[in-house]
Amino acid sequence: MIFNDFLYSVTGCISVNPVILRIILALLFIFLGFILSRIFAKYIIKLLLKLAARTQNNLDDILINAIEKPAKVLIIGLSIWAAINTFNIPVLLQGFLIRILRTFFIVIVFWFLYRSADCIVWVLEHYINKKDQKITPILNGVFRKSLKFIIVVLEVFMIIKEWGYDISGLIAGVGIGGLALSLAAKDAASNLLGSITIMTDKTYSIGDWIQAGDVEGFVEEIGFRSTKIRTFANSLISVPNSIMSNEPVTNWSKMGKRRVSFNLHIPLDTPADKINSIIARIKEMLLNHDDINQDFFVVSLNGFGEATLQVLIYYFTKSTAYVDYLKVNSEVNLKILEFFEEAGIPIIPPRSLVVQNTSMPDLEQE
Repeated sequence: MIFNDFLYSVTGCISVNPVILRIILALLFIFLGFILSRIFAKYIIKLLLKLAARTQNNLDDILINAIEKPAKVLIIGLSIWAAINTFNIPVLLQGFLIRILRTFFIVIVFWFLYRSADCIVWVLEHYINKKDQKITPILNGVFRKSLKFIIVVLEVFMIIKEWGYDISGLIAGVGIGGLALSLAAKDAASNLLGSITIMTDKTYSIGDWIQAGDVEGFVEEIGFRSTKIRTFANSLISVPNSIMSNEPVTNWSKMGKRRVSFNLHIPLDTPADKINSIIARIKEMLLNHDDINQDFFVVSLNGFGEATLQVLIYYFTKSTAYVDYLKVNSEVNLKILEFFEEAGIPIIPPRSLVVQNTSMPDLEQE
């Protein structure tokens, strides 16, 4: 009302058609809105970013970048609203325009929240890292996408409610549809939950050497549906994450040391003093080997086989790398062979037939 009185007074002074004056003022409001949005982006945002650069964390930088575009659109939107209000709007149309304005504010607020999702994930990541844990990039992406999806869903519901539609019926329909979808996509849902379990528990990471059932190799990729494993035969196997999360997984890359265990079979008639001597020599060799873990190793007469004596050799290599493990194993085996050769004790394959030299009676002479 005051604005209309102002227009009438102006038109009376300068003899201008009120309609033309309203159009000029509307264009002026829109032009002013674009100018203010440019000033806000060019000066105010840059000033805030300079101030944020002085802080030690990136949280304020993310928030400023998140608010920049929504704030620019808000300024332009308010200027357009001011331009519309320069005209005489019919009463029936005013309620519709107010709903559009309220919807516009809802979109701006949720747009800012959507862009601020990175801030929430950043805070969560730093909170977890302070507890001597580490959030993986894949899990980080899952949190970010899930949060943004929730924000979009809430925005849609609020807009629907703003326009007078019943949300409860829609939510019930979505619930029934979601149930049908979850039943139809049971495997996909279980694989997604399996991937989240793997990332949360940190069962394995990319590059780890793992074994799950009959599959063994190096992890190349951990996706939302499956884990890709490069086998030693250089084939690539995709295992569903639902299986990987429910099946025992051996992560060989987490070994602190690598075990070697085997039995040597020697003749039953080997003298005890020779056995004691060779066991002492093997123990001494393991004790002085730089690549053998000294916490625990065993060299012992393990028992009596069907036709042989069994000498147990049990130790751990310091390195878990396969090539280094084979190198140490080879050095130890060659030394053991050398000791047995020097002692004159043959090593018998465990399933070879041992024929003792015994004299049989001459039946023809009886």
